[in-house]
Amino acid sequence: MSHPSLPSVLPSVPVLQDVTTTPQQIAETKLARVTNPAETPIFICAFDNCNRLFPTRDRLMTHRKRDHDSEDDADIITWNG
Repeated sequence: MSHPSLPSVLPSVPVLQDVTTTPQQIAETKLARVTNPAETPIFICAFDNCNRLFPTRDRLMTHRKRDHDSEDDADIITWNG
């Protein structure tokens, strides 16, 4: 079975809330699970609609220095617990 994957650059689109899936369905499935920022850190480069995803802030900053010629630590999207 192949696992789903995401591209490193995601287009910006409005978010839609899932109003049909129940907590019981999530608990019973083997394809999804609830996570938190400590388990699944996500850092997104928001420079010039770059939107690349990184697992750590250090990796994001390496990307910025290499691809954007910048060490600016602004315009970072992440999620907090």
